[in-house]
Amino acid sequence: MTTVVLAILAICLFVIFLSLKIVPQTENWLVERMGRYSRTLGAGVHIVTPFFDRIAHKENILERQLPVKSVPSITKDNVQIEVKLAILYRVTDASRAWYRIKNIDQAIETIITGIVRSTIGNSDLDDVQSNRRVLSDTIEAEIQHVTEEWGIVLTRVEILDVEVDAETRAAMQLQLNSERTRRALVREAEGKKQAANLAADAELYTAQQQAQAQRVLAEAQAYSVKTIAEAINNGGEAAINFDIKKIQAEAVKTLGSQPAAKIILLPSDLLETLSSVSSVASRLVSK
Repeated sequence: MTTVVLAILAICLFVIFLSLKIVPQTENWLVERMGRYSRTLGAGVHIVTPFFDRIAHKENILERQLPVKSVPSITKDNVQIEVKLAILYRVTDASRAWYRIKNIDQAIETIITGIVRSTIGNSDLDDVQSNRRVLSDTIEAEIQHVTEEWGIVLTRVEILDVEVDAETRAAMQLQLNSERTRRALVREAEGKKQAANLAADAELYTAQQQAQAQRVLAEAQAYSVKTIAEAINNGGEAAINFDIKKIQAEAVKTLGSQPAAKIILLPSDLLETLSSVSSVASRLVSK
């Protein structure tokens, strides 16, 4: 009796062991019953029917990356290039990924090759090089319609590099050098233009200041002449004449003291002054 009980307990424990399934967080398990798909087991503890149910496949649902793929393409302007792509995806429906496609990685690579060539064929080389993000989004959107049937989702499609042939690369380098030369000439011309504008502004400022100084000097001279005229009108003519004659006399004295002076030209009014002074002196002597 004891042996029978132990045997029954062993069988029960074995059945329970076969029934309990613990699925890890990173996987989904596919259960088949009598050869047909039954259900998908998510993370956690599950119970299956022993001898009827079996685990047909364990699908990893972590994000995965395909090997970097180089796709040869021809652009709209007939330039042959090679586009290197990085593709990341993850499985969202393990049953579709297992039962609807045999080799999912190869299938994605095949679909991407056709879509990339079609997309690149509608774009110029300059657009491919300058708008990589737009092209990546376009490729990702085109592929997504297909991959949804396989129970996967593309998390990212990135264009890593665009390689061109040697002749096109040489032509692009010549174009780049020409563009750099043009920019240098434009900057040099703009610098000369700015220098000329600054020089013109400096000359204009100098002329304005000189004109301002001349105006102030003219105003000062006019004020001086006006002051002298008012003094003359107020009876100061005799004093002015006396100052003028004194200045003339000092000038004659200075000229006469020079060793090389032979002939001295005297103003007529100074001679008249000297004559009047001489006559006055003679009168004083005769008295």
